[in-house]
Amino acid sequence: MKRYLVLLVSLLGLASAQGVRSLGMGGLVLPGPEAAGLNPAYAAYPAGPDEDWRVPLGLVRFLPFFTDTSPLTYLTDPDTFRTGFDALSFYDQLTHLDSFLLNPARSPDEVVFRIRADRLEVTDGQGNPLKLDFGFGQTAQGATSLYPEPFFWLPLGEGDVYLKLGPFFGVEGLSVTPSPELVRALAGDLEVCRSSSPSPCALEAQGKASAGVALALGWAGALPEVPGLGRVYVGVRGQGFYGLLYADFNASARPVFDQDGNPTRVDYKVGGFYAYPGHGQGWGLRGDLGVAVDLGNATLGLGVQNALGYTTWQGYEVQLDQNGQLQETPASRTSSLSSPSFFVNGVYRFRELGLLVGADARFGSTAFSGHLGGEYALGPARLRAGVGLEGGLKFGVGAGLELGGMGVDLALTAHEAPLVSGTVYGVAVAVRF
Repeated sequence: MKRYLVLLVSLLGLASAQGVRSLGMGGLVLPGPEAAGLNPAYAAYPAGPDEDWRVPLGLVRFLPFFTDTSPLTYLTDPDTFRTGFDALSFYDQLTHLDSFLLNPARSPDEVVFRIRADRLEVTDGQGNPLKLDFGFGQTAQGATSLYPEPFFWLPLGEGDVYLKLGPFFGVEGLSVTPSPELVRALAGDLEVCRSSSPSPCALEAQGKASAGVALALGWAGALPEVPGLGRVYVGVRGQGFYGLLYADFNASARPVFDQDGNPTRVDYKVGGFYAYPGHGQGWGLRGDLGVAVDLGNATLGLGVQNALGYTTWQGYEVQLDQNGQLQETPASRTSSLSSPSFFVNGVYRFRELGLLVGADARFGSTAFSGHLGGEYALGPARLRAGVGLEGGLKFGVGAGLELGGMGVDLALTAHEAPLVSGTVYGVAVAVRF
């Protein structure tokens, strides 16, 4: 069973990497071609002078001697894998591949509902409170045209009009949310949980991931400069994909009460949907657009992903019954025609001070995320710091050093552990040429 859990978490955890410069500023997304996936106008924006080679320190944790995060341990020592592997630790590291996590999150032993004198508590097996409101990416149920950003793009035609092809594989969204009744019970209204059977007080989780091949046809360019307005860049892009693999899951946990109103056990329900070659497939189309304005010392951008789109998957729906048996039926997943996600960012450069500050935000059909960070140039050194919100608070501090034709970047990161309480720390390194 754990092998299937590893596969599911792998699908839900693989995310696109961030630059180490960005990590040192709390995850801030800077204007430039690297942000073209979020704003098509940045495909025409001038690139920075440096290209960085990121050292994927997070991959080190997948070596067999890191038994809590390495699925390879199953091949070298199955017994150690069964007792030492932690799915949440693996997921936490897999979503932060550019960083080596010093203390990845640990899975709770179980979900426990406890009644106190004035409220209901939801804890793990050791009595520690669980984080009951967590989410990033696409948090709504159903298919979406906002599939993961491809690992790389293979250019088939370059210029203002471009055509490119790329494989993608990764997370679309993950969320953990309490029902409205559970929120009331946590605030002290215990009777709402006993008002009906099954109890309306539920902790719900859902997630989805996909893999396939994407094709993008777009145009991006600079408009004639308008005095006083600066340089304006615009971009439009149509993307289509052929889906090779899709998986989503939904799970809930709710208390069961006895005749005296005391919780006796927890009722779990698990379901999902999957498609892979030979057992389903999918396809989709979407349109993106964006604009960016370069004002000299400042740059502002607005991007809209999935302004219009349609996606459909054919596969199998699964339900896990109370006896632990899986039931499968042919089913489909279809998206709505319009479910846009908005991205805004901006930076300001205090050139006399050698200081850059910036902010970004993403919202709409995706869970809200945002970042605020800055960079200070001190001779050949660069000092960075920032804070962000991505399914929880995250922080970053970093430094860079210019060495003639190359540079080195280092970032120290911290983020709230998913689902459980605590802070996870990491380190990332990059070399620039």
